Amino acid sequence: MIKQQKRLRDFRQGRVNVRSEQRRQLALRNNLERRFSKRLNTLFRKFVRVQMFLFSEYGIYERENAVRILNEDFFPLMLSQYKRVFQAIYKMNENKYKNNYKQEAYVFDRSVDIENLVTQYFNTRQLILTGISFHLADRISKTIEQGRADNLTLPQIAKLVTEKFLPIGFSRANLIARTETHNAASFANHSYHNTLQQDLGITMVKRWSATNDARTRTAHAEANGQTVLMDEDFEVGGAPMGYAGDPRGGAKNVINCRCVIIYADEQDIVLD
Repeated sequence: MIKQQKRLRDFRQGRVNVRSEQRRQLALRNNLERRFSKRLNTLFRKFVRVQMFLFSEYGIYERENAVRILNEDFFPLMLSQYKRVFQAIYKMNENKYKNNYKQEAYVFDRSVDIENLVTQYFNTRQLILTGISFHLADRISKTIEQGRADNLTLPQIAKLVTEKFLPIGFSRANLIARTETHNAASFANHSYHNTLQQDLGITMVKRWSATNDARTRTAHAEANGQTVLMDEDFEVGGAPMGYAGDPRGGAKNVINCRCVIIYADEQDIVLD
């Protein structure tokens, strides 16, 4: 560790290009998101079709049981996505620091327990994921109740639910894939650089970088360029956030967010 710190102090000052780093992070996240969205959509479509087949045959649909059945497939799928995201983010950073200006200075020997990190992160998301399942199951339940009130037959109700929720499932899958992938990537990136700071005994800063287009939230556009120390919070729309996707920011700052955080050694030159 002492040798690593000495190499770091003796190493020349580096440059961090914000736009380049932002494009690199978003490209990786978008790729992970697109691939996952397809798998999530397939899961939701299968769930709706199986549930409505059973309903049309037996007339039974229990919301709580439906949530349990959905989670049996939904939870493992989310866990595998979180693991995929964490591995991709850690690999991206290892390659970046291995191949750029800091080279040996940022190559530090340590074994990262990705499995443990992912499990811990998944445990913090279970309540939210259960809420997603409950929301879908509850909406199906209410549609069934309305169909019965309208004196529709079981097959007619099943058809109504299927036609209504398959398109919704697609858009819902896209939203969940985008939000959960982004949040996991942001947390993994923050975790990586927090460990980097501790292992090397350096001081790191972080900078909020918004996408800045027509879809960007006003609060996020205003936070663009805000720079704080690694252990400090950004102030985004009046809420403290350690990183983009931090749940402390609330749904208004988290859902569909596309902002990224740029991390740098305080000795680096940060270029816009």
